Amino acid sequence: WNNLYDQIASGTNMSMSGIPNWTHDIGGYAQEVRFQTGDVGSAQENRATRSTAANPEDMEEWRELNHRWFQFGAFTPLFRSHGEVVKREIYNIAAGDDAMRDNMVWWLKLRYRLMPYIYTVASDTHYRSGTMMRGLAMDFPNDDKARNVKDQYMFGPSFLVAPVYAYKARQRQVYLPAGADWYDFHTGERHQGGATRTIQAPRERMPLFVKAGSVITAGPVTQYVDEKPDAPLTVFVYAGANGVATLYEDDGVTNAYQRGEASRIPISYDDKAGVVRIGERVGRYQGMVEKREFRVRVIKPGVSTAADMDAADKSVIYDGKPVSVKL
Repeated sequence: WNNLYDQIASGTNMSMSGIPNWTHDIGGYAQEVRFQTGDVGSAQENRATRSTAANPEDMEEWRELNHRWFQFGAFTPLFRSHGEVVKREIYNIAAGDDAMRDNMVWWLKLRYRLMPYIYTVASDTHYRSGTMMRGLAMDFPNDDKARNVKDQYMFGPSFLVAPVYAYKARQRQVYLPAGADWYDFHTGERHQGGATRTIQAPRERMPLFVKAGSVITAGPVTQYVDEKPDAPLTVFVYAGANGVATLYEDDGVTNAYQRGEASRIPISYDDKAGVVRIGERVGRYQGMVEKREFRVRVIKPGVSTAADMDAADKSVIYDGKPVSVKL
């Protein structure tokens, strides 16, 4: 658990030092011997019991450690489950615990739903010397309290991530930086920034917040990046402030982007007018979908993003020319 805790600051520090594509081994690479026995281990002898059987209490702890680390991993630059000896495939680690398995699959699907947002943030690390994991001081330099927070971070410009790193913890303190309102991704509750809140964190939920005014692009669940290139995209806008974003796209599978084969679509949200504007597409690439559906969903206080990511308030067909959606 202390290793999991250390990764939060390690990843943020590496990113702020100019190494944005940082990663880690979900569950930790080399595990304690007590976790290496039984069905998920290597059948090593437990030195304390002289047995290769797993201690049920140890296995319960290992599963929860891996589960919490998996949630954290879904919001890091490279989402990678890997390590020595101990099995970590979802069907192994969650065998006999359907709730755990379903929740790990949910976080995995969420990662792929957010690929348009994540891919755009990744493109900014390449083209604009950006970073994906951001210490709070980067986005809130005038908030003195934010400078000393080392167990939270921004993931791109919109998400505030607060991993759970204590065994059997079912809530944690989360500092919400001043200068913005914050939506609980799971519940839809909106909080004013500049305060520390006690946030509920049952085993299946990692505290996750979105800054008011955020514009987040998302897609359907996919098995690989170019499986559904013409699928509808959803634009989530978070009421309470104006917002701007871009959607970066390329073919997703080749190095053609190095030859400039890519596109960007600007998106803005006027909170007072309740209007989302999808601007003119700039650039193109081989295989680019010329026309597709954009769905728009406005998140207001009490609306859970997580509850139904397929929901939409309005939709429009976009062909590369500017279009506005009145909410």
